[in-house]
Amino acid sequence: MKSNPSRGPALIYADALGNRGGTGVYLRRLLTGFAGNGADVLAAVGGQVTSPSGALVAKPMTGIRKVFWENMILPAGNYSPRPGIVHLPAFSGRGIRGVPSAVTVHDLAFCRNPAWFPPIRSLYYRLLFRRTASKASVIMVDSDFTASEAESLLGIERERIRRVYLSTEPFVADPAAFRESIGISGRYVVFTGTVEPRKNIQALLRAWAEVRRVHPELTLVLAGRWGWGSRRLRESLAGTEGVIHTGSLPLNILKSCVNGASLMVYPSLYEGFGLPPLEAASAGVPSVVSPAEVLKEVYGDISLVAGGFDATSLSKAILEGLETAVDAGALMDFAGSFSVETMASAVLDVYREFGA
Repeated sequence: MKSNPSRGPALIYADALGNRGGTGVYLRRLLTGFAGNGADVLAAVGGQVTSPSGALVAKPMTGIRKVFWENMILPAGNYSPRPGIVHLPAFSGRGIRGVPSAVTVHDLAFCRNPAWFPPIRSLYYRLLFRRTASKASVIMVDSDFTASEAESLLGIERERIRRVYLSTEPFVADPAAFRESIGISGRYVVFTGTVEPRKNIQALLRAWAEVRRVHPELTLVLAGRWGWGSRRLRESLAGTEGVIHTGSLPLNILKSCVNGASLMVYPSLYEGFGLPPLEAASAGVPSVVSPAEVLKEVYGDISLVAGGFDATSLSKAILEGLETAVDAGALMDFAGSFSVETMASAVLDVYREFGA
């Protein structure tokens, strides 16, 4: 931030800790990094303003109380000294008049292909994204790809965009916990994430028939909650042989699940970063990814990139991945460069650059 002895600490809105998806994971890891760095940052969560470590154990607000807190009470609060910058990490809430603001944009799937989402949700986020982004002093994005999307889809000037890659916590865990909880003993391939249209699960399920023809002993584990999608997809999840959909898993069991996998497969059509292959790398587990632009940007050098998004391309890549020797140490070294401390330090640099 600019040199100013009366400037207060940065203030980050942190009730998104209650989100079950990627925004909640991002915020928890960012606050963990702030706590580890001893950063001069305050977090607004659960009706209080506290330290990053305090936020991590607070109970976040939800529903209408969260909306009122982030859009009415926080912006009107009396702060002494005033925050140097306000950070909206989940595209919700309203900044404080006269204080610079930072907004994190994880991806622009809502704008790129609205049909991937329920209509009301799609419209709401498209309108909200444009309004919030237009008022921000700086837009933080998860990748160079998302930076280009923010320019082309939102009309954000490049000088207001800063790229900060996401992070992973260590994912090393005992595979036995997952195996015991789910009752699985053989080899398996894993996908982790919310089941929704842009994740391309339907093509993965079609690909799995060919993989099973070659490896009938293998199981495909889909570890993640059902988000939304067609009735046909629900039926395929339940009816495809050799497939287990676990639903949402506790973090310790999710880590155990990833550690026990022979391969992570991530066939997504569109991402802003795509965390699961990074989490797998942290456990020394290799990945097969789709040719989505950001997955090639982040993982092109350490993952096997499928030739296309279709079932044939995915099955071919999975079969190749199962036969490729794994350098677990190289994968873990790669993941180690995306630590929570590294991400938090990069965000603090943005605060300093754009803060009052």
